[in-house]
Amino acid sequence: MISVEKAILCLLSHERDVPVERMLTLLRSFSGSEASVRTSLSRMKKAGLVVSRRKNKGARYSLTEQGKAALVLRDFRALRRAREWDGRWHLVTFDIPERLRYSRDALRKHLLFIGYGMLQSSVMISPYDKHAAVKELIADYGIEDHVEFFSACYESGGRVGELVPRIWDLKRLEREYRHFIALYREELGVIRERVAHGEQIDPSYLFLKGIEVNDAFSRIFSVDPQLPPELLPADWIGFTAERVCEVYLTFLASRAPVSK
Repeated sequence: MISVEKAILCLLSHERDVPVERMLTLLRSFSGSEASVRTSLSRMKKAGLVVSRRKNKGARYSLTEQGKAALVLRDFRALRRAREWDGRWHLVTFDIPERLRYSRDALRKHLLFIGYGMLQSSVMISPYDKHAAVKELIADYGIEDHVEFFSACYESGGRVGELVPRIWDLKRLEREYRHFIALYREELGVIRERVAHGEQIDPSYLFLKGIEVNDAFSRIFSVDPQLPPELLPADWIGFTAERVCEVYLTFLASRAPVSK
């Protein structure tokens, strides 16, 4: 579920100038209450994100330039990474002294963010070669002398697929993907049925729903290391969730194209 504030920003970016009563009606599906919408509008007005004007005894809202700048739309497609793998592993090892703890923590967080897994506390591993990007980071922090890079093959007795769950929390990702599928696959079916029966659904509602679906999937996808298929279960649920997201967004875009 997107926040009330983001729903307001998105709606005003889509329709430009919106009567408050329409906003209250439309956002009820996303916020749950009229009070939360009014509270958010008041807070955003004080923050200079929106402005209101009176017209025909009612208030209308629009975005300020500051409000336009504050609106950041997520698109999960921008998070996609190439999944080609040559069978080699790329390791980053570091022995950073305590006096540089901040830099050490920042390096570890960045490595996790770009898909590395923790083989040991100071050994991070990835099936993808990302050392160029990592080298830029360690140069920024001035810790080049404490970080080493290696490329290697897996030669232990077990299967490489058994190593993966020990490094990346695939079960947590699986739970989140299953929840996404259960919610949005059913929801898409309901909306499709409504349309098939001739119901006219507000295009702005569909536009906001697209924002919500993209945000929900992006939240999961952004922490997915997007491992190559060779390292994932044959029926990896993440691929199914991605297809559900694509189909839903394509359907919504066909019913409510983004305003220019």
